[in-house]
Amino acid sequence: MKNNLPNLSEWLLGTAIVAALLLLINPFNILMTSALTLTVIMILAVTVIAFAVFVWREQPRDEREALYGLKAGHVSYFIGGAVLALAIIIQSIQHDLDQWLAVALGAMVITKLIVSAWSRHK
Repeated sequence: MKNNLPNLSEWLLGTAIVAALLLLINPFNILMTSALTLTVIMILAVTVIAFAVFVWREQPRDEREALYGLKAGHVSYFIGGAVLALAIIIQSIQHDLDQWLAVALGAMVITKLIVSAWSRHK
């Protein structure tokens, strides 16, 4: 039987991150006091750090798992970039562009270029 604990912890942390983000976005117009907002931000920060630790230490056991990890990374990068680009387009049309969207997309692209060049050189 496979050990699914790391997978379960990643799913739980991912769900906590999405829940904290939804609370910060406040789509249901929940009354958010400043203390509650700060608590949600703290929960978000802790879960993002924990998620990063689990993903960072992830080691594939064979070539198939390595390939699945690469595919997951490619799809995640594509979806993240597409969502940021769409947000930039929509906010630009509305003449209310949040500069952090452009910074995030730029950081993704620059990191991708640097890591790709480094891995080809190595």
